[in-house]
Amino acid sequence: MSPVAGGFFEDIIGCYVLGDAGYDSDRYRRDLMSNNNIAVIPGRKNRKIPIDYDKKIYKLRSRIEMFFGKIKENRRLGMRYDKLDSSFLGFITLASLNIFLKSTIS
Repeated sequence: MSPVAGGFFEDIIGCYVLGDAGYDSDRYRRDLMSNNNIAVIPGRKNRKIPIDYDKKIYKLRSRIEMFFGKIKENRRLGMRYDKLDSSFLGFITLASLNIFLKSTIS
């Protein structure tokens, strides 16, 4: 299990948790299941027993990553120039609206 992910999902209860194959471990899956979470993580290629996961939900992961990539195209957000969380969140909101409007207009 990733050392960073160890305590990251302790407060998440009853959700689908999407991750790439780097988060595939039996211990991590057990921790997620103990909080009534559903792990949507593909198994690594070297697993002896293949893991079943919801492929439709996993496809949404690419959309989420593309969204964050588009947000980071704004230098101000990618470099985190804002000192206050409220102003940073405001610019994330503006960038999100910009992405939404571009996708609906075109």
